[in-house]
Amino acid sequence: MGSEVGEVSEPLLSGTNKIGTVVSERVPEWKDQITIRGLAVSAMLGTLFCIITHKLNLTVGIIPSLNVGAGLLGFFFVKSWTGFLSELGFQVKPFTKQENIVIQTCVVACYGLAFSGGFGSYLIAMDERTYNLIGVDYPGNRAEDVKNPGLLWMIGFLFVVSFFANYIHHQAQISLAEKLGLESFFANYKI
Repeated sequence: MGSEVGEVSEPLLSGTNKIGTVVSERVPEWKDQITIRGLAVSAMLGTLFCIITHKLNLTVGIIPSLNVGAGLLGFFFVKSWTGFLSELGFQVKPFTKQENIVIQTCVVACYGLAFSGGFGSYLIAMDERTYNLIGVDYPGNRAEDVKNPGLLWMIGFLFVVSFFANYIHHQAQISLAEKLGLESFFANYKI
């Protein structure tokens, strides 16, 4: 069954004789990493993923993790964009690694807020129209639970929702770093 061990006569990767050669690149300042074209691509892809998230949330009710899709679609969009402009005769500088990371981060943040913001679930169920459609006499349907969403209220709500997840992550990191038990982690939320 071929249990013999043979010698490797040539390197597996052509052109490399040294293993672990590190090529260092200069990392640009943060001001150079956030570009207008990166933000424009982020806005377009963020809008697309918000539409996908709302569609899935309103029809199916379950949202899968779209991080991989955001990364792949972002890469495809950026490569297509630069290739299309090159075909038209424009001199296009390729997107840097940092710009790609900014694009993916913004897209994931956009669809994350679209999902956790409750636009397809509880936020639209809180208004007065929904209260009246369900019926005043329906059990559990109370007038004091009505909240008509307004722009300023929703901005504040989304701000709180987006930073609450960061707080939980930070608390988990502290608990792991200090080797605290789960009891101390959950005690923060009972207080």
